[in-house]
Amino acid sequence: MPQPSGPQSKIDITLDGQSHQFSPILLRDLCQCHMCVDPSTRQKLFSTTDIPENIAPIVERGIDADSVRLKWRNDISGFPHDHVTDLKTESLSSLAKVGSPIAPFQPPERALWEEARFRKDVRDLDYEAYMSDDSILHQALQYLHTHGLVFLTNVPEQESSVASIAERIGPVKNTFYGYTWDVRSIPQAKNVAYTSQDLGFHMDLLYMEQPPHLQFLHCIRASTAGGVSTFTDSYKAALDLFRHDLEAFITLSRLPVNYHYNHLESNYYFHSRPVLELKQPLFGGDYKLEDLSQLFYTAQKSGFDITKWLDNIAWSPPFQAPFSNQQSQRPSLVEPMDTMNSNISEWHNAAKLFDQLIHRTEGVYRRMMKPGECALFDNRRVLHAREAFEVGDIGKERWLRGAYLDRDPYRSKMRVLQERFGQQG
Repeated sequence: MPQPSGPQSKIDITLDGQSHQFSPILLRDLCQCHMCVDPSTRQKLFSTTDIPENIAPIVERGIDADSVRLKWRNDISGFPHDHVTDLKTESLSSLAKVGSPIAPFQPPERALWEEARFRKDVRDLDYEAYMSDDSILHQALQYLHTHGLVFLTNVPEQESSVASIAERIGPVKNTFYGYTWDVRSIPQAKNVAYTSQDLGFHMDLLYMEQPPHLQFLHCIRASTAGGVSTFTDSYKAALDLFRHDLEAFITLSRLPVNYHYNHLESNYYFHSRPVLELKQPLFGGDYKLEDLSQLFYTAQKSGFDITKWLDNIAWSPPFQAPFSNQQSQRPSLVEPMDTMNSNISEWHNAAKLFDQLIHRTEGVYRRMMKPGECALFDNRRVLHAREAFEVGDIGKERWLRGAYLDRDPYRSKMRVLQERFGQQG
């Protein structure tokens, strides 16, 4: 079997008066000419592995002052001898500074909120405007990023309306609950949401490997008594926990919790995840971070917002499965129960603090949803709950219709619309 050769010699390119070294393979892979990237599909026409190990560029003056031209020796087989690559100096500078030739997408800053701020910042949006005006759709997506929650009003009281609202952003996430689903009291329910009981703060479908990112709840019929919907910003609670009890924050980012949907006669789902899921790799902006301890130290010392490194939060007590030892099953000098006992005690203390923070009265937004209103919210940030309600006559009970959407179509639509409209406050 042929063995790969050693490291390639680097190419020096001067940008803004400073010399930077680049791999020839990396530079060749960046070529965007019509022979390398199809102008219509915008897909690559070669494989990175096609690039010869001994490829070498000659650096020439670009077509203008803002570009660099590379003329190749030992190019990919089949390419003409006069093939050149034109690269923008802006792309090369971005590659040298942040490790990417394309400036990272910059959505608006998140606004961590309590009830008063949410009421002040976020206005309800009209359904017809949302469905017909891309600028209003853009505003809704901006709210979903900044605050994680927005409401539509004047929604037609039809079962299909919630799907139309979700499809305005992207494809609905179909699950075993259905393409869309009802939230109302039914006999012998398999989910507490389908009862009239009080339902505490939670997130949906954490027992799946990829829980939905957005959730939509359209109120078709309200209860005569009770059933108030409540929402709270778990990112705000996480930031406060970080600032007041770092060890508790670390515990909730380290120890996993099991979640399951346990109905073996029909469906069984299981997944483990910590309460606080941090982004990987741990770097960003001017901070070069190697591990969690360095992240926590730098965040505390510099005072930057730790929630920038939060990828998701996972909190759903109704669907928690029994705790288990997540460590290696290999023989250890430590008894498994010693580890379990220590972990559950540590997690329990930290989780109680987090639970207190998400239930602070000033942090909870309460809304008695009316027929024709639809809540759109980030299922991995905003916790939702429902107070108990009275079940009225058959066919007249509280009725919401729901749908889910994954993160990818949401981010795609947000980026496309931000390209058109920019950021909105």
